[in-house]
Amino acid sequence: MDTFVKALERRRQEVQARIDAEMARPRPDALKLLSLKKLKLHFRDQIEFIQRTDRNKAPVMVVRRRAPFAAAQRA
Repeated sequence: MDTFVKALERRRQEVQARIDAEMARPRPDALKLLSLKKLKLHFRDQIEFIQRTDRNKAPVMVVRRRAPFAAAQRA
């Protein structure tokens, strides 16, 4: 599970770099920033959940869901 948490942390850092790059632009895109910040918070919540449940030595079920937008495009 440690490698999964490290992967999440790495992805969170990549999202932060994208946020920083967008903020450095003369006119940052507010919608893009909002979505990137939500994604960053999602990664943080996943990491905290895994670390919290790992302390209790309970098994952690990782469920991958399709994004509603992607599912709507397929229909």
